[in-house]
Amino acid sequence: MATQTQTQPQQMNQNSVSLEGTHVENGTNSTQTPNTTVDPLSIDPTATASSPPTWATQQERSSIVSPVGRRPSSIQVTHHPHPPPPPRQSQPLPHQISQGSDEFGHFQQNSATSPISFPSTDSSTTSPLSPGLSSPIVSIPRQITARNRPLPPLGSVLDNNTSLESEDEEDDDVIPGLDSTFETLDSALDETVDVVTDDDDGSVSSGSIRLIHRNSAFDLEGDGAAPASPQPTRAAMTSPMSPNSILLSFGPNTTVSDLKYFAERGCIVALLQALTTPRLVTLGTRMLADYAKMSDRRVAVASNRRILEFVQRTMMQLSQEADWLGREYAVETVRSLTATEESDRYLMSSPGLLNTLALVARGGPFITHVSEAGVRTTVPLASEKARLHSCIAIMNLSCGKANKIEIAKVPDVLEAMRDVMLNNYEEARLKATTCIKNLSNADANDGALLGTPGLVEALGRVAAVTCTPETGATTSTTNACLALMNLSISKSNKHRVFRTRGVMDALMTVLERTTAQGPSNEARIKACSALSNLAIGYDNKIPMFAYSGFVDAILNVIQTDSGEARTKACSILWSFAAEMKNQVPVVQRGDILPVLVRVAEEDGTTEARFKCVAALTLLAESLDNAVPLLESGALAPLMDILHEAGSDPTIWKGQTASWCVGFLMNIAQSDEAVPTLREAGVVELLAPLLTLDHYQSLKAAMAVTFVCRYDEGDETYDLLRKTENVIPKIISLLHNTLSGRGGNGYKYGVFTLRSSVGCIAALASGPDFMKERIATAPVFESLLRVITDFCVDGGTPGAIVGGGRDDTLSATLAIRALQSLTGHLIPTVGSSTLPFGISMEDRLLLALESFETCSQEDIKADTRKLANDAKERILGGKRARNANRATCSIMGEGDV
Repeated sequence: MATQTQTQPQQMNQNSVSLEGTHVENGTNSTQTPNTTVDPLSIDPTATASSPPTWATQQERSSIVSPVGRRPSSIQVTHHPHPPPPPRQSQPLPHQISQGSDEFGHFQQNSATSPISFPSTDSSTTSPLSPGLSSPIVSIPRQITARNRPLPPLGSVLDNNTSLESEDEEDDDVIPGLDSTFETLDSALDETVDVVTDDDDGSVSSGSIRLIHRNSAFDLEGDGAAPASPQPTRAAMTSPMSPNSILLSFGPNTTVSDLKYFAERGCIVALLQALTTPRLVTLGTRMLADYAKMSDRRVAVASNRRILEFVQRTMMQLSQEADWLGREYAVETVRSLTATEESDRYLMSSPGLLNTLALVARGGPFITHVSEAGVRTTVPLASEKARLHSCIAIMNLSCGKANKIEIAKVPDVLEAMRDVMLNNYEEARLKATTCIKNLSNADANDGALLGTPGLVEALGRVAAVTCTPETGATTSTTNACLALMNLSISKSNKHRVFRTRGVMDALMTVLERTTAQGPSNEARIKACSALSNLAIGYDNKIPMFAYSGFVDAILNVIQTDSGEARTKACSILWSFAAEMKNQVPVVQRGDILPVLVRVAEEDGTTEARFKCVAALTLLAESLDNAVPLLESGALAPLMDILHEAGSDPTIWKGQTASWCVGFLMNIAQSDEAVPTLREAGVVELLAPLLTLDHYQSLKAAMAVTFVCRYDEGDETYDLLRKTENVIPKIISLLHNTLSGRGGNGYKYGVFTLRSSVGCIAALASGPDFMKERIATAPVFESLLRVITDFCVDGGTPGAIVGGGRDDTLSATLAIRALQSLTGHLIPTVGSSTLPFGISMEDRLLLALESFETCSQEDIKADTRKLANDAKERILGGKRARNANRATCSIMGEGDV
């Protein structure tokens, strides 16, 4: 017989049980108002075994109607005021052996038991439980006495014709309908049975007496017996010592319907303990799977921790049958429970459930066979369907926002999903990929996902193998690309994902095998998005640009697509152009520049034009690209965009026009480009922006300054006068760039160091009023730092905006500016000194001498001569000052 457990008595109403004050959910008590309905499937009497149960009074109870078409029964346990008559001991059945288990799902032979069995009837007799009901048996533990009528003959639980109905039951015996309530059934109580339980020492205590009321659903024999005993009064209904009142035992011909009969009467825990054979366990899990599919019963099933323990043990059962349905139904139960989010808190808090699901998803549990030759073979016991159910269950749980973090903390789950993704079973692979995609939506999971060996590689493999030239991408492809996109968002992840073996090839394969039309487009977009995220990483820009076949794949997307994928591909080219070391090679390829110009000319409806204009602007930062950019026709479309935007930057839509001003500022720094820009009317286009108190006036003033730096006419003088109010902004830009910070209207990194230094150099070569405005100590300090970082004591590493030992151009421009401003302050060697103090002079002399003697081969001789000229002027001023000091000292001594 199954292990004895305690059950609370309950009165049954339609699919609910009312328990006063205590709602047992997953072992937690929560106070509720009286008459709050409780699904009988959620009742777990063992959850409150450590504390005395609260029993409801008769008026506070309601009846239940089973949805499985069974006649309801009511069981009520009370204290008996006096000891009952001497008990009548039930006779043991010599051939009745039940298989028991210490816990659910561990089958073993137990000793013979002596339950009260129902009398045998003809196999054709209809049972009040169901047509053809086999032999379920209500076992009353310990000793049982009957009052007012004798017990019927005992029948075996193994008899095929055992029924819960006696042979002499008449057809006119009225059976209460399923819509009956407890009040209507109350009058149908026709017997009382005193139940006496033994103490541990075998004695009978008066406190152990139970009075169980039965209606005809629990009759031990047919009609015509002694009259029913009177119904007990409310005063007699006191709390028993323990809710342990019944045990169940089932025969070999039990059906799922038989189990549902008792489950609907609050006996689910006792029922599960009575499932002691593989066949019974299969029936039980089938019943639970049916209940879990009912949307209104799922939470009740999930809230019963005994049910979850039972299905979990069943999943782990080492049955020798690989296709044992018990395990399959158990996993299906959990899968169905995950269909509603209300069940998540119970499932997520069930100890070891996620690990068990992960094991089944991988095919476990496993058994090892050893052949005669000593070869060990590991055999998975879970069927393909069980594996699929497990993957779906984990996937459903991963949809919950609160669950994602907890699931990712279980390495078994991540490793199981990885293994499933690497298998060829497409449906399970889809669920596993979707699960990882869901988990990747939480940034906090990046470490766990990237730290799982082989997981990112598995995502890449799924993306590649599920996207074929014939059918294109599948949902698995899309989800794999989406997961890679999510994992590549964080700055710290970009290089790690990029260098993961197979990821780049997989994403390129998706681009190659998909088109902008049809269901494959979504996968195409996600693949481009993932690649765009990776290209943003500073450590990825150079190797991605050099990756074999990658640029060709991106250009193909731009030329064949017109939607979001095209925009993402243009963004990748923008990222390549943001790396200074890529700028010249990008233009030298010859096939990228025409694509960028064409998108800038044609595409005015999407962000693709904005991305391409930004890429052209960054490419213009390299002076070597100025002429190729002009030859490609890039100037005309960008000037057209500015014309359309108007002269008021406060009403510009988007950032495209702003990037156009930046393009003109960058390309104007090239001496070769200046004549073309002057002829194209760039100065006239930008002139309205010069007098505005706006961020765009800074870039416009710098562009005009570069274009007009060699002009000396009155018109140029008037233009430069208009830029005079912008000079403080230009000086501030230089300071901010060297300090690694942004300014009013721009972020650090928008302007290169070369731009601000070059503009200062252009102003320094202009009219005297310009020189007067910038020949200040802060400007000299900034120019000195540029040269010092380049060559003093070997120089320093550069920043993203340039500078340092590798930025020869910025250092050259700084020397030009210093020579012009020093010549302005010291027109003739020895005629005057710098007005910034001896410390500034000493540091300038050190920097200029280091520049003259540095080993950089790309420094022109003319630039070294400019450095020498500035040094000699400073030295001359210093010697003149010292001479004046000496003269003053001699004159002072003569006076004495």
